[in-house]
Amino acid sequence: MTKFNLLRMRPACAPAAYALRRPVLSLCLAAALAVSMQSAAHAAKPGSQKPGAIIVIPNDYGGSVRKRTEEIRQINRLGQAVEIRGRVCMSSCTMFLGANTVCVLPETSFAFHGPYRFFSKLTSLEFDRWSRVIAAHYPSFLRSWYMQTARFRIHNPMKIKGRELIRLGVPRCP
Repeated sequence: MTKFNLLRMRPACAPAAYALRRPVLSLCLAAALAVSMQSAAHAAKPGSQKPGAIIVIPNDYGGSVRKRTEEIRQINRLGQAVEIRGRVCMSSCTMFLGANTVCVLPETSFAFHGPYRFFSKLTSLEFDRWSRVIAAHYPSFLRSWYMQTARFRIHNPMKIKGRELIRLGVPRCP
């Protein structure tokens, strides 16, 4: 829950708090924040060793394909579930769609692009190899689109909303 949404929320104790001074209002808002953060406290982060954990992915701007492949391999091996709940899931974050158990939010924006290296150009063989590694983490309907279209976009990613992925069969997060 964002700070903005929290401020718009009227906790159950709000009528009494609005009638009193700031200390009571502050306590009431703190209690509401604690309740809203309770579900996040039960979530794990990628790299957790806890079998069956729920891995919550907040805003994620990507990173190393090699490292992400290992994270996903571990998530699947430990029987963990992935919930993509951020506003953005870019680049290698989209590979989480290849987790055995995954769900997304309709509002999340997924950005897809081809592989690249920051300081030197990939050879055509490297480009093809890493494109296939990335695509292997996508459901079949995304895999062919990625290999035919999105991987050729390097610095201008193609974006898809979570609602479209849900429409195509990716589960929606509760």
